[in-house]
Amino acid sequence: MPLYEYECARGHRFEAVQKLKEKPLSKCSVCSARARRIISQPTLLHNRGIYVFDRETKDDVLRSRPSSLKSLKKDKF
Repeated sequence: MPLYEYECARGHRFEAVQKLKEKPLSKCSVCSARARRIISQPTLLHNRGIYVFDRETKDDVLRSRPSSLKSLKKDKF
Protein backbone atom coordinates (compact mmCIF):
# COMPACT_ATOMS: atom_id res chain seq x y z
CA MET A 1 0.00 0.00 0.00
CA PRO A 2 1.30 3.46 -0.81
CA LEU A 3 2.28 6.01 1.78
CA TYR A 4 0.62 9.39 1.23
CA GLU A 5 1.71 12.68 2.77
CA TYR A 6 -0.83 15.27 3.90
CA GLU A 7 -0.68 18.88 5.09
CA CYS A 8 -3.40 20.72 6.98
CA ALA A 9 -4.33 24.41 6.85
CA ARG A 10 -2.39 25.04 10.08
CA GLY A 11 0.82 23.57 8.66
CA HIS A 12 0.88 20.15 10.30
CA ARG A 13 2.30 17.41 8.09
CA PHE A 14 1.42 13.75 8.52
CA GLU A 15 1.54 10.52 6.57
CA ALA A 16 -1.07 7.84 6.02
CA VAL A 17 -0.89 4.37 4.51
CA GLN A 18 -3.94 3.91 2.30
CA LYS A 19 -5.16 1.66 -0.44
CA LEU A 20 -5.24 3.08 -3.95
CA LYS A 21 -9.03 2.97 -4.07
CA GLU A 22 -9.51 4.82 -0.76
CA LYS A 23 -10.52 8.47 -0.81
CA PRO A 24 -7.96 11.01 0.44
CA LEU A 25 -8.20 12.04 4.09
CA SER A 26 -10.03 15.31 4.66
CA LYS A 27 -9.07 16.11 8.28
CA CYS A 28 -5.73 16.51 10.03
CA SER A 29 -4.89 13.74 12.49
CA VAL A 30 -3.35 16.30 14.89
CA CYS A 31 -5.77 19.25 14.99
CA SER A 32 -8.78 18.11 12.90
CA ALA A 33 -8.36 21.03 10.48
CA ARG A 34 -8.94 20.57 6.76
CA ALA A 35 -6.09 18.59 5.14
CA ARG A 36 -5.00 18.00 1.58
CA ARG A 37 -2.74 15.43 -0.03
CA ILE A 38 0.58 16.86 -1.13
CA ILE A 39 3.19 15.60 -3.53
CA SER A 40 6.15 14.24 -1.62
CA GLN A 41 9.74 14.69 -2.67
CA PRO A 42 10.92 11.43 -4.22
CA THR A 43 13.64 9.47 -2.49
CA LEU A 44 16.48 8.67 -4.84
CA LEU A 45 18.80 5.92 -3.75
CA HIS A 46 22.22 6.30 -5.28
CA ASN A 47 23.80 3.03 -6.25
CA ARG A 48 27.44 3.02 -5.23
CA GLY A 49 28.09 0.00 -7.44
CA ILE A 50 27.36 -3.65 -7.40
CA TYR A 51 30.02 -5.75 -5.85
CA VAL A 52 30.25 -9.37 -6.91
CA PHE A 53 32.57 -11.41 -4.77
CA ASP A 54 31.55 -14.89 -5.80
CA ARG A 55 32.41 -14.55 -9.49
CA GLU A 56 35.81 -15.54 -10.80
CA THR A 57 37.50 -12.95 -13.02
CA LYS A 58 40.37 -13.33 -15.49
CA ASP A 59 42.75 -11.87 -12.90
CA ASP A 60 41.68 -14.50 -10.37
CA VAL A 61 42.34 -17.23 -12.93
CA LEU A 62 45.81 -15.83 -13.67
CA ARG A 63 46.64 -15.62 -9.95
CA SER A 64 45.60 -19.21 -9.35
CA ARG A 65 47.83 -20.61 -12.12
CA PRO A 66 51.06 -22.38 -11.21
CA SER A 67 54.10 -20.08 -11.28
CA SER A 68 55.39 -21.66 -14.50
CA LEU A 69 52.23 -20.56 -16.36
CA LYS A 70 52.00 -17.03 -14.93
CA SER A 71 54.31 -15.73 -17.61
CA LEU A 72 51.67 -16.61 -20.21
CA LYS A 73 49.25 -13.71 -19.82
CA LYS A 74 46.90 -14.68 -22.64
CA ASP A 75 45.48 -18.03 -23.54
CA LYS A 76 45.91 -18.95 -27.18
CA PHE A 77 43.19 -21.12 -28.62
